[in-house]
Amino acid sequence: MKTTVERYTGDEAKVSVWASSMFGLTGETVEEIPHSTSWYTATVDLRWQQRGGWQASELQTSDGPEPSSQR
Repeated sequence: MKTTVERYTGDEAKVSVWASSMFGLTGETVEEIPHSTSWYTATVDLRWQQRGGWQASELQTSDGPEPSSQR
């Protein structure tokens, strides 16, 4: 996971979070679903609230980017 502060103005911020998720299902009483991995970027708009701290005001997600296997 990688987090980047895109914008910060004291009581407002925009933060991007790059992460991955993995899902799969197996077991004796369920149909098996092979595991899959996806990468996504979530961008969150935050606002400072006097009685509650930072609170999300908007959330957007987009696919990728996937990490490169080249070094």
